[in-house]
Amino acid sequence: MSTNDQSPLADTEVHYLRSAAVGDEFKIFVGHCGDSDDTPGAVVYVSDANGYFGSAVDMIRLMQTSAMLPPILVVGIGYRMGILEATSVIRTRDFTPTYDESFVRIFPEQTLAGGAEQFLGFIRAELQPWVAQRYAVNADDSTFFGHSQGGLFANWVLLTEPRTFRRYAIGSPSLWWDADMMFDYEARYAAAHDDLPAQVYFSVGEHEDRDGRQRGVSRLSPEERAASAARDIDMVADTERMVTALRSRNYPSLDLEYAVFANEFHVTVAQLNLSRALRHLFDAPR
Repeated sequence: MSTNDQSPLADTEVHYLRSAAVGDEFKIFVGHCGDSDDTPGAVVYVSDANGYFGSAVDMIRLMQTSAMLPPILVVGIGYRMGILEATSVIRTRDFTPTYDESFVRIFPEQTLAGGAEQFLGFIRAELQPWVAQRYAVNADDSTFFGHSQGGLFANWVLLTEPRTFRRYAIGSPSLWWDADMMFDYEARYAAAHDDLPAQVYFSVGEHEDRDGRQRGVSRLSPEERAASAARDIDMVADTERMVTALRSRNYPSLDLEYAVFANEFHVTVAQLNLSRALRHLFDAPR
């Protein structure tokens, strides 16, 4: 593998995978992080790769200079679009388990919501086998990172198909979606199971509460501020509620950590969510 290729981010690849499960094409970013002796290594799946793949690769490589992390293959799941903002409609399609009528009334362009089951089918039946066939990775040593709606999706996978990944980095999850439906999933899982085998790191920014959300959008247009204010959201309280519920179940195989990061907003905390999650999930110094 070249260490000085023509990409701005060395030792990375881009592939395009057509998904039968979703009926769409995904742009798959692959980053080789750390030296390996060809022993199957860990793989970190990063959702919203149009926005987070580059920072994830650089972050992991920097931590590897102090041997905080093992060799890791970063697999970013993205789209044939440019920046993260351009993916807003299609990511809502893939990350949301249900159709939220109240959300669509405010954002009428989001009519494709509710495709998480198909997206998970793509990951489990198409993407993970593709990665296993192409790269030297340990299929039992996988991590998923999701922020915002990606965090909602990660939380949903944890409560429906938890063995899909060994580790879950759940950042600022949109647990407000569809009248807090994720808490119904949590209760149903608890009623049917006495264990939850996973390592999980939840995190959220201090200013992702009601007041902070309004201060965070204060420079947007009046129309955009009004749309934000139309939703009564406190992501700090929601995340704490989910963490409290999961801890109350006393699952013997659940390793769960939770952090609130001071002075951070929804759009400033994503990389910090991932950095701290990786340190905990891979037992790095902290």
